[in-house]
Amino acid sequence: MNSYWSEYWQQGHVNSFADSTSRNYEGELAEQWLTFFTETNVHGGKVIDLATGNGALIDLAVNVGNYRKPEYIGVDYATLNIGDNLNHPNITFLQEQNIESLPFSDNEVTAVVSQFGIEYSDLNLTLNEVSRVLRPGGKFRVVVHRKESVIVEPNFQILTVVQRLQEKGSPLEVLKRLVTALNESSKPSQSKEAIRLELNEKVGKLVNEHKQALYDTNFPTLLKTVLNPKVSFSQKNVIFEEFDKELESHGVRLSDLINAARDAEEITLLESKLKCNDFIDICVSDVADKKGLIGTTISATKSK
Repeated sequence: MNSYWSEYWQQGHVNSFADSTSRNYEGELAEQWLTFFTETNVHGGKVIDLATGNGALIDLAVNVGNYRKPEYIGVDYATLNIGDNLNHPNITFLQEQNIESLPFSDNEVTAVVSQFGIEYSDLNLTLNEVSRVLRPGGKFRVVVHRKESVIVEPNFQILTVVQRLQEKGSPLEVLKRLVTALNESSKPSQSKEAIRLELNEKVGKLVNEHKQALYDTNFPTLLKTVLNPKVSFSQKNVIFEEFDKELESHGVRLSDLINAARDAEEITLLESKLKCNDFIDICVSDVADKKGLIGTTISATKSK
């Protein structure tokens, strides 16, 4: 895990793939989780949310479902930015904590959950820990990213554009040259016109190939801002620096997402890992909405 995830969560995002800082999981995902949390809503229970981020699952349980009887503990390797809506006596967050080595006693936990998180870890180590800390009869339920899902596939396109913008001779590099040339002289020139034509050609190619993904990088907004003559050259340089930093961060997070996503064969392997860790009643099912496949739910019970 890298520091870019800490930067991401500290911006206030609720889930790991949304472009919104306030929208929680919804639809079929939320409904399935709320059904599960009715089963774990018991006094004395302890529910651990692995790779919790800013606590989206715990928020669903406590604030949407009003299931406040158990103790909820969110665990994440990153530094988080937990909202006031999760300031509750039954909720604790363990930040900068590796989920492959959990700080709980054997057989201490009644349920372990994770939403688009556990697959980022070393699953062999994490599942060993889950088996260790769960009580006999304890519940395990996770939703993992699928490579062919409507979440991962668009982000793969965005990653392609991010990488194209970071290449030598990219539209971003040409844009920087044009802004510098315009700052040196406001008079028209053949050299400036040549740069402008090069920029138009490169941006046009990206629009034709990956229009939505290009907009998702915010490059069109950047282009409009730095070509505004009312914005000073020094301001434009700061804007470029911020965009470069966010582009790098975005690329790393998307790479992590794509590498973490599982295909059907890897899901089968994950089932085998659970069996080897004393889990029974293993159930695997895909989650979909009107747009298509969202991810895969895996649930199991620790044998008694």
